[in-house]
Amino acid sequence: MAGVAGKYENQSQLLFVSSESGYETIGNQNHFRVNLNSMPFKNEDNTILRMSLKQFSLPKNFYNINKSNNSIRMFLKTFTSGFTNVPNIDTIITIPEGDYLTHESLADAFAQAVVAKLIEKVTSFTTSNLSGAADMEVFRSTHVTDSAVSIPLVGSDYNDFRLNIQITCSNNAFDWGQPLNFQCLNVPTSTVYNLDNGSGSQGDEVSTTQLFNDSYILFGGKRIEEFQGDTTTPVYDITTPQTSFSSIKKTTATGTMQITSWYPMNSALHTNEYIYISSHQVHSQASSSLENVSNEHAHTFITSNILGKALRHINPDHSVSFRIVEPSPYFSNITSSFVNEIEIELRDHRGRPLSYPDVLTRPIGVASTDYVAHTGDDQTKDGNSACDLTLLMEKFSNSNGVDSLRGLPEQPQIPNNNFQSNFSIATKNCFN
Repeated sequence: MAGVAGKYENQSQLLFVSSESGYETIGNQNHFRVNLNSMPFKNEDNTILRMSLKQFSLPKNFYNINKSNNSIRMFLKTFTSGFTNVPNIDTIITIPEGDYLTHESLADAFAQAVVAKLIEKVTSFTTSNLSGAADMEVFRSTHVTDSAVSIPLVGSDYNDFRLNIQITCSNNAFDWGQPLNFQCLNVPTSTVYNLDNGSGSQGDEVSTTQLFNDSYILFGGKRIEEFQGDTTTPVYDITTPQTSFSSIKKTTATGTMQITSWYPMNSALHTNEYIYISSHQVHSQASSSLENVSNEHAHTFITSNILGKALRHINPDHSVSFRIVEPSPYFSNITSSFVNEIEIELRDHRGRPLSYPDVLTRPIGVASTDYVAHTGDDQTKDGNSACDLTLLMEKFSNSNGVDSLRGLPEQPQIPNNNFQSNFSIATKNCFN
């Protein structure tokens, strides 16, 4: 590589970036643009620019359970049992956003969400006769270690981390005449779908986050990639609809419906292991599922703007952040002839914006007239959602200028990461 050092010269400059106020944003602090103003980078005929992501840090100031993984479709065909008339139901349940400590507490939150929705939809169901809870038998004698890993408390015990909840009506005359079904929707499409309103007509629209949701990962359910049902044949009228969980009426207590996942719940009580950092100046390739929720789950590569990805870290003080530290492997060659701004965007593993919580519940003791609700969009605009990163811009030039093989100006060859050279820092006009 000694010959390469004499042929190619390099200039480099570090860019230290914060997405806090002061930079031109494109909606929020997770999608922003840095204007280089009078110091742009210029690519010439015999040069090439390389942008490297040297460092990145983002505190996890959003919940593990959030809009990207807390929605499940629930449907039930009408039946009558005793004095209870259960109508056709096609709805979305949402597990409250937050950080859950154990699989049992998350399963219990699922059960409570089911109960709340059934009470909303069935007039004869009330908080006094309908209840739901996680099945304690599948979450035996556990404790949580300092690393937030739930393990058996006694050597003879074991944990079955499959979702297992029971929904019970205490009315002795009640019998579940139809199964309570669930679908973990993960539909890769840009089509707009609507739920049924219970009478064969169009109901509420399914939002993008509900339609393409990671609840199947979280709860160990079957992934449903096709939206079933319309006003002609609603989902509850389909003979064999797809389901994500097993729903079985207990033979010993016909008023109890037991819902069990087919697979273990996610070992981590979240679905965000990485955050992906993209730049519109970057031209790379990525699996289609990383780029856009409308893409099918296919093992194909598509053009991408992904520059790198940051891994979730548990810090010594037990806080959580997403970080990239040197030595970072992430870089991309820039083909643009002129770079006068750099656009950065943070997304999750499905190409979605990061999901910050809607804080709509007023604090205890605060009057409704004195409380203003805040949304996740508010947090990304002026809250604590800013990231910090360091970019390295390098300019490689061919000092010889002649391609000996073709008799043409030689195209620069980028040395590998082990190449050692004395780099000079450009101090004026960023390589113009």
